[in-house]
Amino acid sequence: MDRQTQIQEVINRFGASFYFYDLDGFEDHLGAIRRILHPDIKVWYATKANPLSEVLRILRKTGFGADVASLGELHQVTSAGFEPRDLIATGPAKSKHYLGSLLSAKVNTIVVESLNQLRDLNDLCEKTGLKQNVLLRVQLAWESEGESFMGGPGITPFGLGPEDWKRIDVRSYPHLNFLGLHCFQWGNVLSADELRTIWTRTIRDCGDLARDLGIELDVLDLGGGLGFSYQDDREISFADVHDLLLELKAEFALKKIWLELGRFTIGKFGSYLTRVVDIKSVRGKDFVVTEGGINHLARPALVGESFPCRPLVWDEASPTKTYSIHGPLCTALDHLGTYALPVSLKVGDWLEFSKVGAYGFTESMPYFLCHSSVGEAFAYKDELCVPRAPTANLEWMV
Repeated sequence: MDRQTQIQEVINRFGASFYFYDLDGFEDHLGAIRRILHPDIKVWYATKANPLSEVLRILRKTGFGADVASLGELHQVTSAGFEPRDLIATGPAKSKHYLGSLLSAKVNTIVVESLNQLRDLNDLCEKTGLKQNVLLRVQLAWESEGESFMGGPGITPFGLGPEDWKRIDVRSYPHLNFLGLHCFQWGNVLSADELRTIWTRTIRDCGDLARDLGIELDVLDLGGGLGFSYQDDREISFADVHDLLLELKAEFALKKIWLELGRFTIGKFGSYLTRVVDIKSVRGKDFVVTEGGINHLARPALVGESFPCRPLVWDEASPTKTYSIHGPLCTALDHLGTYALPVSLKVGDWLEFSKVGAYGFTESMPYFLCHSSVGEAFAYKDELCVPRAPTANLEWMV
């Protein structure tokens, strides 16, 4: 069964908006990354990108670790079979209760983002007789005026600045094993040269901080940030990134480098499909109104990224014109983007938004206006699976 037939089968069965993932392509992509990885370069999957169980199982069997940022993500990855040694915990909000859950789960490494977390974790380890691997998350000051969803040059809740960390005495936390540092502020970078600039500065500053703190920099976690374009086919090459990491490892005598990749791993392998419910012209501007919008796919409103869009069935002979696509919510924020689409487009046609494998379903705002929730389907090993059917509002409203 080819892809078009699989998608049409989901449409015929449910007649409602859904995500569709190509997990064969995803697995091939992971394999290409895995084959060239140096033993001292570790890749963790950022579970927040897409925590679908089958996605996680493929990652586990391909040999990747998982980065979790909540108790829910921890439950999801352990249910998918990840061993504690293959887990790292990030995220700015770690209550003492949550830290206790991470310890109970024997998570390999916890990224500590505040003095409170440092004290709480050390206290918990003292009471339980454990010694926990940790990385200290560092937030650097940048002169660049660029923007990044991870904060870039802005001051954010992620980690602490070098001067803030210098106030601690690591000897006061004997139940923690300080493996090194974590620093990640720039996302969706498309240039290896830009990564070189960011990572060179990061490595130098983190090396200085490690020496000031008196800890060995056994691990430097550079986070993620590897990107691809939503406007064209540009994509950073992992082979180029890997070569760069090996160069930096040699130049700065680094022991181990960790990366946390989300969008770069799964982003290209998902689509969002929704139906046209209205087409109209308002004061000279052409609009398409769709069954689903940012209630299913919130990223356009959150970070201003418009995903590629085309009709599921494209009439190549039809001329195009520019349409502004809006979802069903009672807010002008429900804008999915502006596109050249066929003038033959009609009510009832299906639109496909591509490159939405990351930050889709679990980043959505499904309950606003009480519309039906979005479904999820995937193709894998010549089989079509629908693990989550679209759900009517009556299933969850009370």
